[in-house]
Amino acid sequence: MTANNVANAPSVDVIVYALSIIWNTTSITVFSLILGWLTGELLRTFLFIIIFATIRFLTGGYHLKSGTFCIIVSTAAMSSLPHIHLDNHMLWVYGGTVFSLIMVLLFAPANYDKYARISPKHYPILKVISACIVASNFLFVSDLLAVAFTVQAVLLPFKERG
Repeated sequence: MTANNVANAPSVDVIVYALSIIWNTTSITVFSLILGWLTGELLRTFLFIIIFATIRFLTGGYHLKSGTFCIIVSTAAMSSLPHIHLDNHMLWVYGGTVFSLIMVLLFAPANYDKYARISPKHYPILKVISACIVASNFLFVSDLLAVAFTVQAVLLPFKERG
């Protein structure tokens, strides 16, 4: 290791922050998948986590202040929401998709200035990609997609201070 590499090493705070993100993500995923397995909804839970994480990454949203509270609330959501079946309620699937699309177009990406290192010049493309993903549910007509998109859409208008 050269002196230059040491000088460019991340600070302890940066390392701790990165590890906390990894811990939160891993904990939420593992706990949710275990609960999904125990309740017989492992596949839907796995798919929900992937869908929600993808749309959340693209659209941003509100973040809880405590990592522990985030793990608890997110695990509860990721393990309970896949149990919502709207198969016989297409009005809810289409309604949730329309609502989500409107919210994405109005508010996404949300709170990126607080948590992401993506230049604001890229925000319009994130909005377009997010809107296309949400609109794809008009083709798929998936209750799982509708629930994931709707829950994320509800989180978009909340602004964080600081």
